[in-house]
Amino acid sequence: MIAARESLAGVPAYQLPVASRKDKIRLDFNENIRGCSPKVLEAIRNIGADDIAVYPEYLSLVKKIANYHNVDPENVLLTNGADDAIRCVMDAYVEEGDEVIIPVPTFSMFGILARLRGARIVEILYNEDFSFPLERLLNAITERTRMVVVVNPNSPTGTSIGREDLVQILIKAGESVVLLDETYHHFARRSYVELIKDFPNLIVMQTFSKAWGLAGLRLGFIVSHRGNIEHLGKVSLPFPVNSLAIVAGNAALEDRRYVEEVVREVEIEKEFLCEGLRGLGLSVNMTDTNFLLVDLGVWGDKVHERLMDRGILVKNLSDLPLLKGFLRITVGTRKENLLLLEALRETIPLEALLFDMDGVLVDVSASYRLAIKKTVERFLGKDISLEEIQEYKARGGYNNDWDLTEAIMLSHGLRVPKEEIIDVFQHFYLGSDFNGFVSNERWLLNREVLEELSMTYKLGIVTGRPRVEAEHALSKFGVERYFDVVIAMEDVPPDRAKPDPYGIELALRKLGVKRALYAGDNIDDIKSAVSAGVVPVGIISPLSDEDKMARIFEKAGAKQVLRSVNHILEVLP
Repeated sequence: MIAARESLAGVPAYQLPVASRKDKIRLDFNENIRGCSPKVLEAIRNIGADDIAVYPEYLSLVKKIANYHNVDPENVLLTNGADDAIRCVMDAYVEEGDEVIIPVPTFSMFGILARLRGARIVEILYNEDFSFPLERLLNAITERTRMVVVVNPNSPTGTSIGREDLVQILIKAGESVVLLDETYHHFARRSYVELIKDFPNLIVMQTFSKAWGLAGLRLGFIVSHRGNIEHLGKVSLPFPVNSLAIVAGNAALEDRRYVEEVVREVEIEKEFLCEGLRGLGLSVNMTDTNFLLVDLGVWGDKVHERLMDRGILVKNLSDLPLLKGFLRITVGTRKENLLLLEALRETIPLEALLFDMDGVLVDVSASYRLAIKKTVERFLGKDISLEEIQEYKARGGYNNDWDLTEAIMLSHGLRVPKEEIIDVFQHFYLGSDFNGFVSNERWLLNREVLEELSMTYKLGIVTGRPRVEAEHALSKFGVERYFDVVIAMEDVPPDRAKPDPYGIELALRKLGVKRALYAGDNIDDIKSAVSAGVVPVGIISPLSDEDKMARIFEKAGAKQVLRSVNHILEVLP
């Protein structure tokens, strides 16, 4: 191996993706969610052989950029993307040992290219709220300072610096270079290019990679005092921008309305995505860019991996100062944002587990089901099967067993006052002092599993049982201490019973959580979980046809179907 120059020692390489990003949901590099303007594609399709065979001509694009920013063409230099712009500035102005001030965290290429020049880096940490560290940066500028880097808006913090603050930096910097990176300026709806007319120490760099949608063509530019452009031209490579990029840049600048549409769509989708993420109970930082910051704490790395497994790419920022546990998520299209939210709902750690009681936690095949059977038979004077009762359960709409009993009787042509049905039903079920069919009930959730769940999650029950019957079951089986909330029949208005999400939403509010799972044994349970925005899990209760119920659950929106509640640990994210 050939020894490299000393300045390379300790300089990290920029980390490029190690796997293909094709056919994935790409929310990691802050690219344009719509792609480039159709006019760009049309212009590229019309390229002739001569356009490729000869060296590119830059003047037309330089003039259009100058017109776009109301400067002279002599104030503009084309570059091979923003990275080449940074390299040009470093090569033109930074000597070995010079001091370069860089607020961090920010785009890593500033530090990499400064170190390659042998510069001494002074890092100024952003404020804890990600606001720009103006006072500390101003205090850091001394006679030793050769360059100050300002990224506005900054990536990855997503925050901006105001015009007056930037002017303070320009004044304090004096003869030192202030390199202003405006990669994301379209989304902040502001640019400070006009300040080059008053401050010859200002160098502004922009790129066509973001709002313009030309990241694959590597097209950027620098705007500054004409004397600075002359210096920068000496370190620029011959023909750094290719002919395709020139054609695309010209076409893009002829369709400025398209960029406005992109920015508006990003603003709409950013609000939608932010609301959706916060609806999952996540801490979200809004930004002045086309991405959001999401704080997942200790779960950041794990969630990042789980999203990758699902083909959703986001940026893990855990290695950066201030951003341990943060993910940077590019604002995607509505379809992409919905897919991301759905994936997060299923993969981020849950705060609570909610359960239906009958058929999930408690085997009621010889209690409630038998009470239905005996009540119907008492009034009908003939036998009915448990299979018929299960058929009604599978249809949905009969979460209340008194209503189900009445419905079966009506199907046989018999109408009986509801009060009489309830009296007979309760006589069979409760007996005198809970010695009726209720005494046949069995607890289904293994105590060891319950113990393990309670150590990690808040636990709750949302049931159609009357409260006295729910509490009796929990007391009888000695498990009441494990459940933080019990939502019973009396807590839910009659017209808001499942499949309405009222009961689940009430449990979430009482627990103070948003991310939860609800396990139920019928279609109404699944529908209510879906409506409440929690993870729906179907539990196949005793006496049910497993294959049939699995199909019913999946059609209703269940994310998992389990043969027993004791398998619940297997599906927890």
